[in-house]
Amino acid sequence: MAVEVNGQEFRRVRSTSPSSRGTVPARVTGTPKPAAPPANRSQSQSLRARPASARSFQEPIREAVEADVYESDAYNEGSMQYGDEVVLGGEESDGEYIVGEYPEGTHGEVYYDDEPMMYDANGFETAYGAHAGHSRGCANCGEPSCSSCGIGNPFGVDLCHPGGDLPGRQLCICLPSHGWVSVDYLGLFASGMNMPALVSTSPAGTSQSLAGVLPGANVLYGGNDEAFTDSISGIRVRVGLWSAVRPDFGAEGEYFGFAEQAESFERSSTGTPILARPFYNNITGLQDAELVAFPGLVSGKIRVDATSRLDAAAVRFRHILCCSTKESCSPWDCGPIPAQSRIDATLGWRFMQLDESLSVTEDLTSLSPNNPGSFLIEDNFRTFNQFNGMELGFQWIGRRGFWTLDSLMRVSVGINRQWLEIQGSTRIPRDATPMNGGLLAQQGRNIGVVDRNEFGVVPEFGTTLGYQLTERLKLNVGYTGIFWASVLRPGDQIDTTVNTNLLPPAIPTNSYLGPGFTVRETNYWVQGLTAGIEYRW
Repeated sequence: MAVEVNGQEFRRVRSTSPSSRGTVPARVTGTPKPAAPPANRSQSQSLRARPASARSFQEPIREAVEADVYESDAYNEGSMQYGDEVVLGGEESDGEYIVGEYPEGTHGEVYYDDEPMMYDANGFETAYGAHAGHSRGCANCGEPSCSSCGIGNPFGVDLCHPGGDLPGRQLCICLPSHGWVSVDYLGLFASGMNMPALVSTSPAGTSQSLAGVLPGANVLYGGNDEAFTDSISGIRVRVGLWSAVRPDFGAEGEYFGFAEQAESFERSSTGTPILARPFYNNITGLQDAELVAFPGLVSGKIRVDATSRLDAAAVRFRHILCCSTKESCSPWDCGPIPAQSRIDATLGWRFMQLDESLSVTEDLTSLSPNNPGSFLIEDNFRTFNQFNGMELGFQWIGRRGFWTLDSLMRVSVGINRQWLEIQGSTRIPRDATPMNGGLLAQQGRNIGVVDRNEFGVVPEFGTTLGYQLTERLKLNVGYTGIFWASVLRPGDQIDTTVNTNLLPPAIPTNSYLGPGFTVRETNYWVQGLTAGIEYRW
């Protein structure tokens, strides 16, 4: 639509003389009033304008032509003073304002006193307009740095204003950055579970007294910390919102978990090869073994099963402590590249749960005609750890163009519930009523339940590299690591010291001789790579 020129609306004039045609428009003040408008222009013709927000980003001023200030009502009435500035251009120019009738779709622009109007040597504005508190222009590429550039399209969310411009709104979801959700695949490795030697074998011809006895026997399973050392796959989901009332505050929820891991070992023998379960005999004070398979004496099968499952969740508040914005220029197209750096503090609640078990089962059949029979012996160890505590953390987020890099460090302190259950049973024959006690789980020594609360600490470290695919969608790859101090794991609770007089059926007059059972704590950690996608709205 057409507007009239007056001293209040157009307070700045940029004009050039005919001799400066093809150069960058210059600011002039005090330009004398021309004697009359050009002959080919009507006095009734006016200026057309459009707001700065409609202008394309960094549109160059390619040519400037002669501009004349001519008659208008505002001029005649004296409301426009010499020294005021107005941008005018000829009909054939690519300048800001054109005098004359415009065809539909042709626009000019209006600039006000609070909007800087600077041009570089190539005719580009170095700063104009505003978005999210930052100007959107950029100095030319020959300079060492640029002015503060815009953070909007196509680069995605503004780190310094993640909640958008929400003055006075109590409840609002504003595009594109009022909230976020991310889903990550976790390919992690966990610390291995330690366990003693549980299954052993000896070469054919070994005497019955030495069969399966350490250290001369070969260990088939156990005796190391290699259980659950394979990679584990899981998923992590984070959902968050920024406050509409306090834009620097937000809240997020997080969950990550893994499918249950399972490891098993199974061997069977008709007597050859030799199979045994090694232990330390508390009665003799020597290494010993229970035979699972031995020629002419016993045949059998032994199976070891172990499981592990980790789950975690957190709810935390976020607060932007500080944020800075810089800018450089792209060496490819001289466009602005926003660079931002932000530090957030987080405070919340952390939950973690580790549920593990280990069981050993023997199914034996006697080969002696003088002592026929069958046996089914089980030892079961299960641990359950649950952490609840307060979490304090800091997160740094850096951004340059489409790329982001963030690093986080969090520490949670709280109560670590430790629960341990040890059970054993023996059936003679295998379909009989079970008796209390197995081989390594003995009545009167370690069978029972331990349930206690201990002080716990859970630090977390992580870093993520992101690439902005679209305004709302970002691809992430990174590393994460979590350490959990003072947990119980079933392998550590197996004590291979055995009082053979207490093996079912136990001798009633005998009791365990030796040190009592001690609950053993250890540390647990998971670490590895993550890959996922983040969506903001």
